[in-house]
Order: sequence, then C-alpha cells, then structure tokens
Amino acid sequence: MADNEESTQSQGGNRAVVITVMVVLLLVVTVAVIQTIQKAKTGGTAGPGAPGGGPPQMPPAAVIVGPIVKETTQDRAIATGTLRAVSKADVAAQEAGAVEKVLVDEGQEVAAGATLAILDSRRTKAQLTEANAGLASAQSLLEQRAAELRRADSDLEMKTQLSLTKAVSKSAVLDAEKTRTVAKSQLKAAQDGITEARSRLELLAIQLDDLAVKAPFSGVVISRDVEPGEWVAAGAMVASIVTVDPIEAWLRVPARFLAGTAGGSKGLLVRQSATGKMFAPANVTRIPDVDGRSQLFTVVATIPNPDRNLTPGESATGIVPIGVATDYLRIPLNAVVQSPQGTLLYVVQPSENTEGLPTGRAVPLSIAFERDGHAFVAAEDAGFTESDQVIVEGNQRLQPGQSLMIKPPADAGGPPAP
Repeated sequence: MADNEESTQSQGGNRAVVITVMVVLLLVVTVAVIQTIQKAKTGGTAGPGAPGGGPPQMPPAAVIVGPIVKETTQDRAIATGTLRAVSKADVAAQEAGAVEKVLVDEGQEVAAGATLAILDSRRTKAQLTEANAGLASAQSLLEQRAAELRRADSDLEMKTQLSLTKAVSKSAVLDAEKTRTVAKSQLKAAQDGITEARSRLELLAIQLDDLAVKAPFSGVVISRDVEPGEWVAAGAMVASIVTVDPIEAWLRVPARFLAGTAGGSKGLLVRQSATGKMFAPANVTRIPDVDGRSQLFTVVATIPNPDRNLTPGESATGIVPIGVATDYLRIPLNAVVQSPQGTLLYVVQPSENTEGLPTGRAVPLSIAFERDGHAFVAAEDAGFTESDQVIVEGNQRLQPGQSLMIKPPADAGGPPAP
C-alpha cells in the first residue's frame, strides 16, 4: 500500500516538471519569433546593407510651386447699378400755337440751342408790328410833350419877370405855373408810355423766339411727341432728350463699406455688363445716405462717353476701392490649405545640404481679402516674403518637413487644388 502511494507522488512530480519545461520553451520561441519579425521590418525599411536599419522615411512629394508677389493695393467691393443720363428733359412749348414744323426724329443727336419744332408765328408777328407802331406813336407824343414843357417854362419865366414891375398880375403868374406843372406831368406820362411800348416789344420778341422750341442742352432725342398741324398749349411736351456724354453710373454699395469709402474712391472702375469693358470715371461722388430697407448707399461715377459706347438704362458693375492702399503679399488661392490646425500654406524651404531636396514649411495664414483667384496677406509679419515660393499643387496631403520634388507647371495633371 505504501509503495503505491510513493509511485503516485513520483508520477505527479514528473508531470509538473514537464509542464514547466514546456512553458519555458514556449516563451523562448515566442520571443524569438517577435525578434525575427522586428528584424525583418527594420531590414526592409533600411534596405539591404543598411547598418542597423532606421525609422521609416516618407517618399518625396511631387508638387508645383508658384510665386509670391508684393503689391500695394486695397480691398474692393463689387457693386451693381445702372447707367443714367446726366440730364434728361421733356422739352415743352412755352407758348400756345399750331405746330408748323418738327425738325427732329427719335435717335437724332442735337446740339444745345438746336430748334426742335416751330410753332405758327403769324399772330405774334402781327402783334409785334402793332407794337412797333405804338412805340413810334409814343415817341412822337413824347416829343410833343417835351415842346409843351419848354413853352411852359419860357412863359412862366417871362411872367415872373413882368410881375416884378407889376406888368402882369399875380394871377397870371399862378396860371403860368399851373400850365408848366401840367406840361411836366404830361411829359412824364409820355416817357412812361415809351417804356411801356418798349417792354411790350421785348415781350413779343420773346414770345416770337419761344415759338421756336429749342434744345436746352446737347443730347439725343428719345421721343417726338407732336406732329405738324397739331395745336399745343403752353407747357405741352414737344420732345424728350437725354445727354450722352458724359454719362453717370449709379452704383448701390453695401452699408458696411460706407466708412471704407470715406477717403474718396480713387481707382474706382465701372464694368459695362453687356460687353465687359472697363471704364475709368472722371469724377466720383459718394452719397452718404443708407437706405433703411436694403442697407445700401449710392456712389455716382461720372464717365466720359465721347464714342457713345455707353447708353442710359444699361446695367453696370462698379469695382469700388475700400480703405487705404497698403503693402500686401499676393498668393494664388490654390496655395491656401484648410487643415484641422487652421488656414495655412506651405512655403518651399531649401535644404541645408546643397545635394538634398527642399521641404515644405507650414505657415499659418491670415487672409485680408481675396480677389481674382488670389489671396492677399498683410506684408508685415506674414511669415514669408516675396522672395519665397509657395506650393500650389500637391499641398493637400503634404506633411510638414516632407521632402519635395518640384515639377514645372506644364506637368500639372488635372485641375489645380481648390
């Protein structure tokens, strides 16, 4: 019985030893396999013959670069508007009468003072002849009254001298004084009659001249409202004309740019919507009155139009300078990258080793404004200068410090990066 117990204990101890040995062997094998895998990975990255291997290296990124340009400029606002005539007039008849002639047609260009229509002048001419005769009669009466006054003056003087010697009575002297006073009054009335006759002549001359309806300024006839034979009353419209040179662009600008345009609008340009042509105004006027509903204010640009390229009523777009022109660095918008770290761009960083490849240096970016496919950054403390180059393609997946393989722009495959 004792022998059986000793045999059982001996067998249990052997099994424990075997299990321990197997566990140790399994651990050794596992460690060896892990070391082998690590050596294989290291040897594959470093390449054959690389002593001791090393960390994995990223391949060079193929990129296209663009220049940075320093420019003295300013922000601009885009404003829509319409072209208007500087002056527009509905020319009316100043006198009533029958239309005798109409001398213009729609679309005809006329000079200031040109006759548009002529009204019947026979009645006015007859009145003018009558007034001339009245003036002649008044002049004759004036001469008669002047002679009567001279005779009265002489008679009074003579009787006054005779009264001193008692040759005539005092009553005769008083009668002579009365006669002189009446003659003097009649002369004054005759003089007033002359003035009245001349005034009537002037009025009739004006009325005769007004029977020819004339253009108040140079322009183009846009409507003809009467025909020969029609009777027009005083104030009735005869024709409408508008000026064509110069012409005004009335632009509606957002109210947020009101302060930015306070210093004047030098450099403002007007683009004709129909043709895309740009025009530089000769004068710009800002009207600082913001519409309460649209929150827009008006800028009026006066544009020379000698070739009649611009027409009232056309739509136009104004490029309105905002603020004061300062130094900015202009970069292509393709160079701007939006990343989790914010807005940035990559500047080409030359290698310290003359044989090494350049790398991309990430620079945080604060864009002042954008225009025509470019971003403008304040030149001061920008983190780069106009002598640098920026990456405009291949920058979306670029890692900081990654080496670069710069391609010429002709090798660009596909559209530029957004």
